[in-house]
Amino acid sequence: MDSLHAIGFYVSAAISIGGGLLVAFLPARESRGVALAVAGLGIVGLYASLSAGFAGLVALVCYAGCAALVAAPQYRVMESVVTGVWRQVGAVAAAGLFGVLAYAAWRGDFVHFAFYGGGINSASVGRLLFAHDTLATEALGALVFVALVGATAAWRLRDRSR
Repeated sequence: MDSLHAIGFYVSAAISIGGGLLVAFLPARESRGVALAVAGLGIVGLYASLSAGFAGLVALVCYAGCAALVAAPQYRVMESVVTGVWRQVGAVAAAGLFGVLAYAAWRGDFVHFAFYGGGINSASVGRLLFAHDTLATEALGALVFVALVGATAAWRLRDRSR
């Protein structure tokens, strides 16, 4: 990756992290929706710097839809069905996973990767992820799966209590 691509990558990463932090800490739903759209633009920039245009287009549509849903007047906050102790356990587990991924990134070596496609090619991103960051990719996939199962279970428990 040349210096211009590296600058674009790091600027896009900073935009996406900043947007994510704003989503977490802003009080009004309209401003959280705008912050989510900004985070999505950062993600699209990351995909563009990796020459994964199709994945960037999909992310743009998904983030724009989610930002519209969050900013809509019908949006309401769900009450938590988890007690404070389990929230703390989840936070400690997330911090531990972050530490493991940070250690893997710190100890990892940069991979030399051959580019096989044009501007819209998510296969190149997949090859890069599985050639260099297989453990991190698997950990993120497992984390997303566990989060979806937990959200489904919480939703079902909430519906039964009504």
